Amino acid sequence: MPGSVNPPDINELETKGVEDEAAAVEERLEETGVLNAELIASIKKQVTSEIVAELKEDKFKKTKEREILREQEDIEHQRYVATMKESEDPWVEFVGDVRDTRQGQRLQMEWNDAFIDYLKASGIVGADEEQIVQKYISLLMRDMNDKTENRFGSDYE
Repeated sequence: MPGSVNPPDINELETKGVEDEAAAVEERLEETGVLNAELIASIKKQVTSEIVAELKEDKFKKTKEREILREQEDIEHQRYVATMKESEDPWVEFVGDVRDTRQGQRLQMEWNDAFIDYLKASGIVGADEEQIVQKYISLLMRDMNDKTENRFGSDYE
């Protein structure tokens, strides 16, 4: 075909064969106005194959886009954490992780120095930051448990 570009995996002989077949089909269609069943099945198979390929490509693109978006969100979150760690205002962040259920739920925390100073000023002390934060979590959980028992009653009554 004039002006057409051959895909790299199709040689000239194959291209000529396809062009000849297309010309024969056009001629038959002009003569009879009908395509034969074999040709219809072949076209249907080719179109189906192309649609499936497009869907796979689209799915791959969407997966890649989600990965890129997730990476961008991670970078933004890292910047946020870095900014908050330098903040003079008390800041803490809890991130729950339930991927490894054999070991139970995991809780990851980030905090800044102002948060530790706030806890110390509130009377929570410990040997190091980790122990201070652990005491804070214990007090927080106890407080939540007390509020739940006050609202719904105790299971031990």
